[in-house]
Amino acid sequence: MSWHIAGEQHSHPYELLGDLLLGLNDGVATTLVFALSVAGASTSRHTVIVAGLAEMLAGGVSMSLGGFASAQAENEAAEHQIAVERHEIEVEPEEERAELREIYREKGFSGTNLTSIVDYLTSDKERWLQSMIRDELLLRPGEFRSPWRVSGTIGLAFMVGAFVPLLPFLIGISYSQIAAACLSISTLFVTGALRSRYTDQSWTRSGGQMLVIGLVGAVAGVLIGFLLSRHF
Repeated sequence: MSWHIAGEQHSHPYELLGDLLLGLNDGVATTLVFALSVAGASTSRHTVIVAGLAEMLAGGVSMSLGGFASAQAENEAAEHQIAVERHEIEVEPEEERAELREIYREKGFSGTNLTSIVDYLTSDKERWLQSMIRDELLLRPGEFRSPWRVSGTIGLAFMVGAFVPLLPFLIGISYSQIAAACLSISTLFVTGALRSRYTDQSWTRSGGQMLVIGLVGAVAGVLIGFLLSRHF
């Protein structure tokens, strides 16, 4: 079993969902505020579309780069912790052995059983390291995420989400601002409700939280557009 990050990397389903929701919700909320702000400051539908698409692409790239940097930093931090643990086993074996013994004592082992477990785990340094990573650092195989996968997931999800508030303007329907707000708020509510399947919250509470975010974003966009139109 390899714990090195350079090896195979996986994304836990919950983490993948989190990345998708992060990008999607941010895309919807951010672009809603942006589109309503531009629409409030300009009467040109073309301006809203061009500015909105530019924001969608720029935001997608920004979120993608941010996701890559975040995942890379998490992996490097984990690598550092593992390297420190490996070094401590080499230079401070008795202290590390005592730590491992205490960990398994807290798990409920005692007496000869505890001694046997500690002796077995510390008889091989690689096995010892793996046990310290698992039981002290609380890391698991497969927890190291691919920065490229995180980057692509968040970036694409952002652009998909950003497309939602722009759709009414692209179609050219009447009352595009109202339609964009309603469509975006509905989307945020649905994604919030879906998120509840993987959390302890009810679907109404989770969806309601996202709905509030959408409402605040819509109001902020209208106010920003109004202020810009009055002063510029």
